[in-house]
Amino acid sequence: MEDSFSVRVKLETATKAVKKPVQRQTALCGLFLSQSSVRGSAKEIKIPERLSELVLRLFEAENIGCCYKHGKVILEKDIYSSALWERCEELLSGFANGDMSVEDARRFLRGAFWGCGYCSDPGKSYRIEFVVREPENATLISAALNVLSIKHVRVQRKDSYALYFKNGDDVSDFLSYIGSPSAMMEFENIRAGKDVNSKVVRAVNCDEGNTKRQAEAAAQRNELITKVMESGMAGKLSPELREAAKAHMENPGASLAELGAMMDPPIGKSGMRHRLDKIAEFAKSLQ
Repeated sequence: MEDSFSVRVKLETATKAVKKPVQRQTALCGLFLSQSSVRGSAKEIKIPERLSELVLRLFEAENIGCCYKHGKVILEKDIYSSALWERCEELLSGFANGDMSVEDARRFLRGAFWGCGYCSDPGKSYRIEFVVREPENATLISAALNVLSIKHVRVQRKDSYALYFKNGDDVSDFLSYIGSPSAMMEFENIRAGKDVNSKVVRAVNCDEGNTKRQAEAAAQRNELITKVMESGMAGKLSPELREAAKAHMENPGASLAELGAMMDPPIGKSGMRHRLDKIAEFAKSLQ
């Protein structure tokens, strides 16, 4: 079965988290803190199965023993005595003091996205969402998003907290920030296609609306001209208007341009429309 768009984003970003130890640590802090209370202890971290092997390698690179069972990474070593937790404390201090760097925010959100993030299929909708159980975790993720100037909504859902954003530009920026250029390009290609389709639909609807309005106006004008010609009042029209009315009556299916070409001398489309409108105005004056 093909991986979802969200899982593909997680896989792509996980493979890029091992370039430097500090990047790996920051991402793992985001993963760890996205599911555990800052005050409590976490032994299990839920992640997609396709991500498990990569995440296990990242933890093992930090000398933290772990295994994967039943959809969760189970930590076998106390993280609070490791260098990884020292990095967590640095990040928490940075958030608290409001001096979190853009790079730290990007890596932190990368890890948080692995554990509690979701990206909708861009072919259906634009949405990035994080769902956590602890309010302090929601605050951490919100602070990191603020560092990246990504506007988002935070809501409480029974026993959890959700943070999400649906603006297409923000979704695209987020994918780029967390290190998923392939997913970002796929997203932009789909978005561009949808924008083109929307413009085509709007143009077609506009053309259909204009055609309908023009047809209704022409039908009303034709009715008025017919009344004038059948009422015996056509003699009060100028020679040019009588000529136009006669051509219109004898050629009901002709276009304005075709009717104009029948005049002597020939006139343009706008000139023919003007004559027919004058006849319609005369008909209204008789009512």
